[in-house]
This record gives sequence, C-alpha cells and structure tokens, in this order.
Amino acid sequence: MIVTITNLAMVSRTIVIIVTVLIILFSAEVKANDNGSKTESTIPLWELGLSAGGFYTPDYPAAEKNSLHGLILPYVIYRGDFLRLGKDSILKGVFIDNDFVEFDISVAASFNSDSNDNDARRGMPDLDYLFEIGPQLKIKLGDFHGGKAELLLPIHAVFSTDISRIDHRGFVLKPTITYKKRNVFNSLIDMYSSVGVSFASQKLHEYYYAVEPQYATPTRHAYESDGGYLGSRIAIGLSYGITERIQATVAGGIGYYGGTANTNSPLFRQNTNGYINAGLTWSIIQSDMRANPHR
Repeated sequence: MIVTITNLAMVSRTIVIIVTVLIILFSAEVKANDNGSKTESTIPLWELGLSAGGFYTPDYPAAEKNSLHGLILPYVIYRGDFLRLGKDSILKGVFIDNDFVEFDISVAASFNSDSNDNDARRGMPDLDYLFEIGPQLKIKLGDFHGGKAELLLPIHAVFSTDISRIDHRGFVLKPTITYKKRNVFNSLIDMYSSVGVSFASQKLHEYYYAVEPQYATPTRHAYESDGGYLGSRIAIGLSYGITERIQATVAGGIGYYGGTANTNSPLFRQNTNGYINAGLTWSIIQSDMRANPHR
C-alpha cells in the first residue's frame, strides 16, 4: 500500500474525524474531572513538555553496524478515565481497563538507515523510518517483590516512510513480559525491564533481508525472504526524577536472532545486536486538574 501526495485529501478527512472524536472525549473528561475532588489524586490530568534523547541502535535486526541518532520532540500526556494519551501508547484504556486486563492501541517506531553507510547493504535502497500501530492486549500478572508484571500481546501493522510517501510493510506480533518497579532500593530510581519475542509476516522480513537480482553482487547473492520468527529481545531501563518536572532515563537491551526465518540471507550478519538510549524529559505545563496516579 502506497500513500502519496494525491491521497492527502482522504488522509486529511480521516484526521479531522479522529481529532473531532478526541476533542469530544477530551471535553467530556475535563468536565468530569473538574467536578471531582483534587485531593483524591496526586498527578496532573495532562502535561505538555519536551523530550530529547540519543539512541545508539542497530541499522536493522541482525545487522553488523549500529548508528547514532538524536531526537528532540514535544510531547503530550493525558490521563483520563476513558481517553489516555502519551506514555506507552497513543490511546490507552479506551476499550477495557480493569484489575486484570487492559486493551489499547499501541505504537512503536525505529530510525532510518543509509545503506551506503552499511557494508552489507551498500548500493541497495535505504531503509526508511518505520512506525507501527495496532491493538494491544495487556494481561496484568500481579505484584512481585514490590513491582508489577504484565504480559503484552500487541499486533501491529508496520509502515515505512521517507516523508514523501508511506508504504505498508506487513505485520508483526510481539509477545512481551514486562516488570516495572518504582523507587528501587529506596533510591528514587524507577526500573523497567522486559523480555519478548517477535514474529513477522513475509513482507516485513522481505524489507530487512530480501536481495533483488539487480542488487546482487559477487559477495551478496540474490535472496527471497520467508516470514516467521524475527527474533528475541531483553531490555532494562532506569529513570530518575532530577526535579519534579525534569526526568532522566537510560535504557539498554540485547536482541538475539539465531534460528530466525532468514539466517541464510546475505544481509543477516550476526546473531546478536545491542542498543543503548539516554534522554531527558521536561514537563513544561501541567494542569491544575488531577488524575489517578496509577494511570
């Protein structure tokens, strides 16, 4: 699927509909929260701020090269009863949210890669920015050693973009177990860890690992990819509140790709990848209205 400039009218109408629905939900929640007691909650209903970070990440799964990226973006967080924006999903808890399960719409993204800076892909098309969106079922496994464990079951549609166009790149399923603990060892540091696996459609594997005949060389044979197992990963992150409005984060992880569907591709270069990220968030504006701190 390709979305070009000629499709902007249809995309614009869709955006208008979505924004209208969000405004209606937002207005209803603001009224409901404004009528409630401020003493029953401890965090702002909404926040506006800036987020900046550095990311040292693989060019693609099983690549032999990492690249350094930097990013500065505004962010918005809204913690309503029915509508929630920001944090780990763009729309959270809209459908189901109770003590046992939660159903939301989650997103993910990854950086682009210049093929001429990667020996394995030199002379091939660049890898564009990727973004994912789709439903996610969250099963709340309970409290363990002062933290919360959850099983996440997201199914995402994957798209690539170079800003001028958007291409559909298939689907990915990423079952993940997460563990979050606040104030580790009474240090004011919060911890997040996860372990998970990924399975993807043939189309996404093709984007990473296929080599069309016109890009074959004496050291890079033509290759048709298969769908299936994409890899496993483990990650840990730490966050620390420098002030009430400024928070520092650092995270790292390892991906393992042995036994995946396309280990025979000439673009598959190693079984493991590592990454590390660091960033700061600054909450510039916060509402006087308050929300449940567990949202």
